[in-house]
Formats: sequence, structure tokens, C-alpha cells
Amino acid sequence: MTALLLLALSAAPLEVRVLERDTPVRVHLEAARITCDGKPLASSVDAEAGAREVRVGELKCTQVVAEDGVAVTVKETKRKYGGQLRVSLQGGLLRLINVVDVEAYLPSVVFAEADASKPAALEAQAIVSRTFALTAHRRHANAGYHLCDLAHCQVYRGQGASSGDAEAAVKKTTNQVLLIGGIVLKPAFFHAACGGHTSTAGDVFGEDATGSAVSDVEDGAPRCKGPDLAWTFEVEKNRLAEALSVAPNGIAFEPLKRDSGGRILEVRSFGRRFSGQEFLSKVGRAFGWRSVRSLKFSTTETDTSVVIQGAGTGHGVGLCQLGARALAEKGVDVKGILTRYFPESQIKPAP
Repeated sequence: MTALLLLALSAAPLEVRVLERDTPVRVHLEAARITCDGKPLASSVDAEAGAREVRVGELKCTQVVAEDGVAVTVKETKRKYGGQLRVSLQGGLLRLINVVDVEAYLPSVVFAEADASKPAALEAQAIVSRTFALTAHRRHANAGYHLCDLAHCQVYRGQGASSGDAEAAVKKTTNQVLLIGGIVLKPAFFHAACGGHTSTAGDVFGEDATGSAVSDVEDGAPRCKGPDLAWTFEVEKNRLAEALSVAPNGIAFEPLKRDSGGRILEVRSFGRRFSGQEFLSKVGRAFGWRSVRSLKFSTTETDTSVVIQGAGTGHGVGLCQLGARALAEKGVDVKGILTRYFPESQIKPAP
């Protein structure tokens, strides 16, 4: 059953929503073939959001499809995509879905997520990202596609937004994924810097995935050294309370539960309980996603403010990218890197 499922996932193209953050109402398309509800159009067209449909000149289309050498311009952003680009209307905006083979999708992801790393770290990223992509079909299922092109899923900028090293890493690991016990396919996650210890998806997300909570300390210090390791954020209590939609009464921050990696799983702030992820999300929306960079932190309070001092960047689950880079620089191969962060899994080809 698992092998059949994996075969189906690996054979099926990904459906990736692209350029959503640009809130497109007008796009310029160029491709070898462009159609409006199946009817051929010119190889260069402008598509606009109409009242109930996509408009191309005087034509009204339920869906515009561009194929083969697709180039799209949205405002000042220009991208190229392999496979197919579907344009439809949703909520007054144009929804762009790139239908692309996973191996064609991965070079841009590996380049965006792990560029400048040694080959072994790039190969590790390719395998983790492929495993994530093949198990992410339910991530945006309610919205009718598989993945977005943002850090919420994996950063993806289309065809050509890559490097020779990233392309080589994808090619060398073609069709390879992480299987628990060499058999079971489950999501694999990654993050920028673990701060010396990773966490499980079960603890952080309440989700079943591959990857263990492991120490990533070398010579008494976190392996993921660099600018993403230690950080400080200070915020006025009134502004923090406003971000959390609570009254600024009582203690601003009380950690109630931490996991083995030291990440906060549950917190009480101004008398209200939040999960760690809920707290992080609300603070990130209010003050920017680089304000509180991870849930591995401690706080001190004054009469008017809270000082948050933390370690690491990202959710801390799965592959630590800076840790993987450090291991690769010491000559550890891709198998050694992935065994550290995913000790229960083996690198196997998708059937």
C-alpha cells in the first residue's frame, strides 16, 4: 500500500500557487501555447480580473492556460515556469497555479533555501524538500492546490531561478526520499538554525512527521553558528498585549510547557493561554517575522517592557540548515547529515 501510494505521489505533478503575495489583478503571459477555456490565443496576452471571469481583451474565460516556456509578468515581478500555468479568478484576484513535475520544481527550492552550501548539504536539502513536496498534497487542499511558493511551504521562484550547484544536487538525488524504517513516507521539515537542539513535529505542530529531537551541539556550542543563532527583541507590554488581543494586565509572559529542545509549547500571557505557535504567529504578524525568530527563548520584564532573548531561527523541526552546512564543511556526506536529523529514516528511491 505504501509503495503504491508513493508511486502515485511521485508520478503526479505538483500544483503550486505562485505570486499570490503580489495580489495580481493583471498579468502578462508569454508561452508557446495559451488557451482560453481550450480555445487558442496568441502567444503573448494580457489577462485581467473581471467581475466574474478572467478577461483577455474582449474574451471572458473561466481559465486561461499557458504551456511550454511560460513567462509571466505581475507588476514589476517577472518569472518563468516549467510545465503549465493556470490562471483563474478568485476573490477578485487572479489565481496562478503552476502545474510542474517535482524534479523540475526542486532546483529553485534548493537554490532559495540552501544556496552557498557545500554539495552534501545541498543534496540533503534536495532530499528533504522532495520528501516534503511529495507529502504536502493536503497542505492547501481546502484551497484546491498542493503548495504555495512562500516560506510557509518552500520558497519557489520558478524555472531559471537556480544555480548549477542546486541543479546538480537535485539531479544526483533524483527520486530519493526519506522513508521511516525504509518503508513509510511522512513529511520532512527543515528550518534555518536550531540553536543547539531540534524538536519533533508532534511537539511543535501536533503533526506526525519524520525527524527526531536531537542535540546539535559540537565542542560545547551549537553547530549552527552565525547571525541566525542568537537574537534579542524588546517590546512594550501595551504593544504586546495589543498584538495578542488581550488587556495588558498581569504578567506579560509565563512559559507553561517546553519540549526537550527548550522550545515553548504553551504560554500564559496577560492571563490568557496560547500555544507556542499561536503566540509566535500573532507576534510575527504584529512586529515582523524576524522579531521573535523561534520559540527557543527566555524573557525578562520591566515595568513597561518585555525583553526576549532567543536562540535559533525557525520552528526547529527536522533539518537544521546551518547545522547541515557545518557538517558538510567538515566532510560529512549526505547520508551522515540526514542520519543526524532523521535517525529513524533511510534514504530510498521512490518506486
